[in-house]
Order: sequence, then C-alpha cells, then structure tokens
Amino acid sequence: MKTDARKIAIVATLDSKGPEASYLRDGLQDRGREVCVIDVGTAGEPDFAGEISRDQIAARVCSDALLQGPAEALSAMAESARGIITELVSNDEISAIVGVAGGKGAGVFNQITRDLPFGFPKVLVTSGRPPLLAEIATTSDTILMPTLVDLFGLNQFTRAVLDNAIAAASGLNWTPVAEKDGPMVAITAFGVTTSAVQSVKTRLEKAGITAIVFPANGAGGRTMESLIEKGSFDGVIDLTTTELADHLLGGTSSAGEARLTAAGRLGIPQAIAPGATDMANFGAPETVPDRFADRVTYRHTPMTTLVRTTPKDTAEIGRMTAARLNKASGPVAVFWPGLGVSDYDKPGNPFHDPVANIAWRDEMKATLHHDIAFTETDYHINDPAFADLCADWMIDQLKVAT
Repeated sequence: MKTDARKIAIVATLDSKGPEASYLRDGLQDRGREVCVIDVGTAGEPDFAGEISRDQIAARVCSDALLQGPAEALSAMAESARGIITELVSNDEISAIVGVAGGKGAGVFNQITRDLPFGFPKVLVTSGRPPLLAEIATTSDTILMPTLVDLFGLNQFTRAVLDNAIAAASGLNWTPVAEKDGPMVAITAFGVTTSAVQSVKTRLEKAGITAIVFPANGAGGRTMESLIEKGSFDGVIDLTTTELADHLLGGTSSAGEARLTAAGRLGIPQAIAPGATDMANFGAPETVPDRFADRVTYRHTPMTTLVRTTPKDTAEIGRMTAARLNKASGPVAVFWPGLGVSDYDKPGNPFHDPVANIAWRDEMKATLHHDIAFTETDYHINDPAFADLCADWMIDQLKVAT
C-alpha cells in the first residue's frame, strides 16, 4: 500500500515525555511514515533531539514571556509552536499531528491545534484529567486516547495505548475539504426536533442549498459557532436553541455564553425558533440537582434525565435569546411554534406546558427590537408547515429560486 509522503508531526515535551515520543516515532516509521518531532519542553534536557527543537520554537517568542513563570513560558511556547504547525499545514508538509502529554501538555496540544482546519487529523494520547479532556472534546475534533495510567515511561499499559495511536495515526492523511459550490446553511437539531430539521433540510436542498446539521448538545453548538465565525456558512436556521436552557440551569448540554452570537457578528441571515427549550439535560436520575426535586422530569435514556423548564426559566431564555439577536448586524427572523417546542411538548406528553411556552413568547416580544421580524404560528415545531416557514424565509434571504 502506498503511504502518504507527507510527515506526521509529533508534539511532546521531550524532557518529560521523551520515551513515549520516541516509541511513537519509531512505530510510525516502522509503518512507513515520515515523522517530524516537535519539542515544546521548557524544563530539563530533552531525551533526544527533535526535528524542530525547543530552541527554534523559543526563538520566535518574546524573551520576557519565557521569564514570567513556568505556565506563561509554556503558553508562549505553545503559541510559537502553533505558528510553526500552521505553516507546515499550509505548505502541505504534514498530514496529521499526534500529541503525547500529561495534563499541562494536553492543554498545550489543544492550544497548538485549535485553529487547524476542521477534519485535519489530530490525535492526543494523554493522562490528563477527565474535565480537561471533556473540554477538549467539546471544542475540537481531536481524537482522544486516554492512558488511564500516568505517563511515566513505557510499560505494558502505556505501550498498549501508544500502539493504538500508532496504528490509527499511520493511516491518517489530511485531504482539504472541497470549496463549497453553492450556499450553505447550518441547522441545529435534537432528537425531539428531528422531524422539523428533516423537513427544513429537504426544502433547502430542493432549492440548491446545502444543509449541515449540528446536534444541540453543547459540543455541537460550540462547533457550529466556531465554524460560523470562520465563514463556513451563508445562513443559520437555529431551530433548536435548547443549549440556552442548559446554560441557564447548569445542564450538561450548555454551549457556553457565546451561543447565538457568531451569526449576528458576521451579519449572515438567521432564523430562530425555541426548539427543545422545554428541557435541560442531566445525567442519570441521581445526578439531577436537589433544587429541581419538585420539577417535572423525564428519563430520556438510562444516562440522560430531562428537567422541564418553568415559565420563569423560559421567560429568561427568551430574554437571553432576544438580547443576543438585538446585537445582530444582519437579517433575523424569529418563529414561534404555538402548539409546542418538542416531541415531549404535546397534549398528553410529559413536558406539555403552554404557559411556559407563552412565557418565552411574551418575553421575546417585549425584549426583541421592533425591526426584527417575529412570526407567531399555530403550528407545532415538528409540523412540516412550520419548517416550511423557516426554510422559505432563508431561501428568500439567500435569493435562491425554489
């Protein structure tokens, strides 16, 4: 089998992770791949010399930054290495990047790779703490390989995960994503708004618009906002703004404070609906905070418990949404589905609560700038007619003939 002539970059602190980096290098070379080892260490002497040394990286750093303290020095080295990696990718010299690191090194690897193109192969072997890995997982497409044991040299446990990393990385080759050949729109989805999303997607595609769907699970919303910021989309149909409910109530699917901001900054059209704002996500039932003991809950899966939002919550979600939309520099339209915002919000279903939904509507109307279109409907969010309203508005904004 012909192997890619481009190199695989290995990023490590060779003063502390030298044996592991050497093992990765040798394993990849045994599989026919060329390697470029990049040493981002700042402490003791490296175990071996990398193709790009710490001195080369430090030469790009302001000397004052290296003297401020260990954390500041490591961050400065990471920024310098980020520039080097970006140049290697731009020059088509590397086809993948692999990191081997503890906790601090995992943060450095994430800092170095965060601006690489979506889909560029990134593999991180790490003993970093789970919350750090969760943050990396929700903000990047890095392939994470936790070691479970600490990285203090080679043993039967670390060799096992390093062998897996070698096997995976040796077959990874970056192929740039083809330039889009027409308008592209982002859509947000959740299981309980799937019917609406499918209807919108179908209608857009019939009009020649590519629809890319993001799960509104925290990571999906962050990724969508990031790609919008990079200019990947011409419009957004944000049907499923449930991540704001999680942000408000401390659920597991928050996309952070920046949710619903990128499209407004860039001025691209955005259609907004309160999809799945009837719920916030938590883990197994025992993980639901005691403060929600009197709430209506629903066990969506053994590992997912949904908490119904109250009228006070939905009013605040409406205010949060309007405050973000009021800052938008481009076209905005808000659509309200009067008969329910999710599959669970129907007569006879556990989250049916018209009063809570009306609270979102009323606060939205009170807070939203008067020049932003607000359409009230007697449709459920999963009614195809509601989807058509959202899709047709976007088609009109993008001036694509149906």
